[in-house]
Amino acid sequence: MKAFAASIVLLTAVLPSIILGEVVFTSPVSGNSFKYTAGEVGIALTVRWKDDEEDPVVPTNGLFTLDLCTGSNDQIFPLITLGTPGMAFSTANGLLAVTIPPGIAGDGPYYFLRVTWTTIDGTVINWSDRFELEGMLGIFSPAMITANQAAGSDKPDAVHPQKAAPVPDPNGGEFGVPYGEQTGDIRYAPMQPRPGSTITAKNMKRLNPTSAYTVFTTKGGAPKVATTVTQARTYAQTTVVNEAAPAPMPDEAMERFLNRWKD
Repeated sequence: MKAFAASIVLLTAVLPSIILGEVVFTSPVSGNSFKYTAGEVGIALTVRWKDDEEDPVVPTNGLFTLDLCTGSNDQIFPLITLGTPGMAFSTANGLLAVTIPPGIAGDGPYYFLRVTWTTIDGTVINWSDRFELEGMLGIFSPAMITANQAAGSDKPDAVHPQKAAPVPDPNGGEFGVPYGEQTGDIRYAPMQPRPGSTITAKNMKRLNPTSAYTVFTTKGGAPKVATTVTQARTYAQTTVVNEAAPAPMPDEAMERFLNRWKD
């Protein structure tokens, strides 16, 4: 049999990340279509990827798994693993020849690729654009059909492991000197560390001793400290936009009821 070959360059959007680099797929792009020919084993594809050229780089000795998926960004249905799970980046070298069986699902522009790869910090997931498969012999389940109809043109967001917030060095610079041991008219207060998501310490102790104070029984002298400088924030803070729609205005009866309590 003559195998049908189509070359796909896998490309996912380069999403800015301060945590890890990403795998960038250079195809398929939105609008690409690949057709199954009767009598063939399946649709043969050559998958290619590269590092996104952002620090840090994708490790050449890491492991990855490539899956074919369908559905929406909120409801993703993995259909089949292409190649062998847990392959080495160094072995694939940015290229993987795969075959998509025609019976796994139906026709349509509802397919996209997911690459899941490991780092020393955890697991990263990147996605390709959606592309079309024609001549397929299978069908989509009702749940897949609903998800596909709700899918937009954007690919799912990349997934990164969450790294622990950095803890300030209590022994660094002026901020590492206990307040009571400092001299001069300017004192330095360290930034309080940001709590982590889990409690790991067994024996808790103060990061710094309590500050000394004097209780005056008579009028004291002039203050010896002109100002206290607090250390700048030593952790990154991220915020997200609340995308929830505002609550509707109350109906007329409820509005009259609420008005009773304005005073």
